Amino acid sequence: MNAAGNDFIIFDARKKNISLTSENIKKISDRKNIGCDQLIIIKDDQNKSDCFMEIYNCDGSKSGSCGNATRCVASIIFLDNPNKIIKIRTSSGIVECKKNDQLISVNMGKPFYSNKNFIFDNYNFFCIDIGNPHAVCFLKDNIDNSSFYEIGPKVENNSYFPHKTNVEFAKIINDNLIEVRVWERGAKETLACGSGACAVAYVAITQKYINSNKVTTKFKGGEIHLELIDNSIIMTGGYQKIFEGIVDENFFN
Repeated sequence: MNAAGNDFIIFDARKKNISLTSENIKKISDRKNIGCDQLIIIKDDQNKSDCFMEIYNCDGSKSGSCGNATRCVASIIFLDNPNKIIKIRTSSGIVECKKNDQLISVNMGKPFYSNKNFIFDNYNFFCIDIGNPHAVCFLKDNIDNSSFYEIGPKVENNSYFPHKTNVEFAKIINDNLIEVRVWERGAKETLACGSGACAVAYVAITQKYINSNKVTTKFKGGEIHLELIDNSIIMTGGYQKIFEGIVDENFFN
């Protein structure tokens, strides 16, 4: 599935247990095989929520939150529960999802400034946590390719971030639109990032960079709509099923 170009391999393990090693995840996530930005395993949550969502980056490492993947998983859960508000639990907590036609809204909760600022090579980053860490930099112009591919991984792996960080470069077009380019920890450049969109919107709104509590973030892969309500970020966007299939266990041998 994909959401705003951010693509995922999703295993439904609610009825049958699925166990994958880090090497399994790296192999299937390699774009020479199926390929994805993140791999997701949906598990039963013993009535604590509608499901538990395990999130793995394509390098095999775990992630605590993924907004775009949450919408994709929610679309699967909504097949059996089309009219209710569903709850999805991750290692970072429970989020609520609502469906409106072909769009899904996710209450991503309250972001917080983990550290106010981080300055690297004259780039000023705001450090935001929304279940996973983000370093957000606002620029007057779009970042060029050479700077993006140099600065992105250096910030991701900087010792200032003990668990690494996602990195967003943002350019404000107007009060209702922000262009964003993202370097995701464990996945390199991706076409979009849901939690990254939330982090960008939260900084823009709380730092008064825009005169609105609503904003659309435009990534290479598509748009994500954000609204700050009672200090919680509501993320709204679409989703797409690409294909469904079965993986032969011998593939991992």
